[in-house]
Amino acid sequence: MANEPEPEITNETPTKEDYAAIKLELETERQRAQGLVAEATRELTERIATLETDLATKTGELEPLKGQLAEVSTNFEGAKAAYAYAVEDFKKLVLQANPLFTPDIIWGDTIDDVKASVGKAGVLVSKVKEGLEAQAKALAGLTTVPAGAPARTGPNTEGMSTIGKINLGLEQARKKKEQ
Repeated sequence: MANEPEPEITNETPTKEDYAAIKLELETERQRAQGLVAEATRELTERIATLETDLATKTGELEPLKGQLAEVSTNFEGAKAAYAYAVEDFKKLVLQANPLFTPDIIWGDTIDDVKASVGKAGVLVSKVKEGLEAQAKALAGLTTVPAGAPARTGPNTEGMSTIGKINLGLEQARKKKEQ
């Protein structure tokens, strides 16, 4: 290579025949290049066409699903509102069934929360009842009054003399006559 002579560069204007030949050669080369590009990209072009078809199919399937999603979302919001009303109604029923409960001790946004608060309220009410009962028993022990009248018995004659007993008998006989 080092010994090869350098090609001589000349600036000549090509003739019409040379120009036509070069043009034909370029056109042939362009067609051959387009054929090679088409052959090289044929699989990719087919794959793109397949993917575009799949995309169109999926897009077509997606539209009804969007409508269903909107409907389900609307139904879900309605169900949430209905559930909230049901929880409030449940709270009202609990308060009606348990007059010792107050609205401030029954809380919750779900049925389970309300049930938990009812359990805690029940424990609270039972402790208050126990405390009041213990207090009542303590007070009752201080002022015990037997129920009903005492049994009717005669006067105690154990320590009386014989004359006292006779006088008592005569007095009781006189009271019976007066009645």
